[in-house]
Formats: sequence, structure tokens, C-alpha cells
Amino acid sequence: MKKRLGPSDRLYPMPVPLVCGGSMDEADACAVAWIGICATAPPRLAIALRESRRTLELIRGSGTLTVNTPRASDAAVVDFFGTTSGRDRDKFAESGWTLEPSSLVEAPRIVECPYQMECRVVQEVELGSHVLLIAEVVESHAEEAVLDETGGKVDVTALDPLVYIAGSREYRRLGDKVADAYSVGAKVGRE
Repeated sequence: MKKRLGPSDRLYPMPVPLVCGGSMDEADACAVAWIGICATAPPRLAIALRESRRTLELIRGSGTLTVNTPRASDAAVVDFFGTTSGRDRDKFAESGWTLEPSSLVEAPRIVECPYQMECRVVQEVELGSHVLLIAEVVESHAEEAVLDETGGKVDVTALDPLVYIAGSREYRRLGDKVADAYSVGAKVGRE
């Protein structure tokens, strides 16, 4: 039997990239669990940020942002970026993490994150507690060490991305592969 829990803002698990706004001269980043791909042609992300975030202010300044995927082993730095205000402290100076210029947008990328996406904001929607940014992905970057044998796709095992578990407030890593998508379902109802 399932227990009714009422309306929820929980989805398990959630990615927890660092979203960066600003420029090489002035940047801030925050950890964002409310993010996901929402279109493929052109590729677009939906990102929900609180109005109070300095990162949102910097994103609005240039209309660009980067999404930087950290490794699971970087949980402490990600938590620092998510719980510390960029209005009060320089997160990059204190964490020792560094910025690098993007190829197509003004917002910089975070060197220590092995997978990065450069984005341009195309729409903003007020949602009450959060502002939803719809951003077009105009470029992506990956360290060669996290690419598969073809060199064209990210190997999620090598990437070892950090994920967030809402409610229990835990960071985790992904587990073992369980099946191949777009083929395992072909067996259902045929056996």
C-alpha cells in the first residue's frame, strides 16, 4: 500500500551541477538541483533559481550561463557553492576552484568540472518561489578522460557525477548500469 504524501517538490535523484553566471572579471556560481533538459532541437535546459541568488543577477546581466557538472568526490565544494552567498564571499577564491573562458558565451566555465554546457537564456518565467530560465545549449565541453571509446559521448561511469537526494539532503553517486535503454523494453509482453 502506498501512503499519500501530498504535493511534493521531490524527484529522486536530481543532478547537482554548478550554474555559473557573469564574466571572467566578475562571476558567481550556485549548486542547482532543479534543472533538466526540456528540448532537443534546439537543445534547451530548464533551470529554476530563487530570485535572491546573485548568480541569477549575473545571468540576467549577460543573458548567458554555464552548467558545470562536478564529480561525486567534489561534494564538499559543491555544497559550499550551494550554501554560501556570493554577495558576501568570493566562492572561487575561497574554494580554490578556477574559471576559464567559454567559447561562445560570456559566462565562464569552471575548470574543475569535467563536463560543461554553454547556454544562452531564451525565456524567463516567474513561478512564485523561483524563476524558471529556459536556456539554449550552444556548446558543450568534456574532458577526454570522461569520454567513451568513440570519443564522442560522455561515459557516465568515468564522469562519476554528483547527485542530490531531496528530503534527506544527501549527496550520492550513481550506481551500476541495470539495462540498455531503448531495447530492454522490447522484451516486455513477449515472454
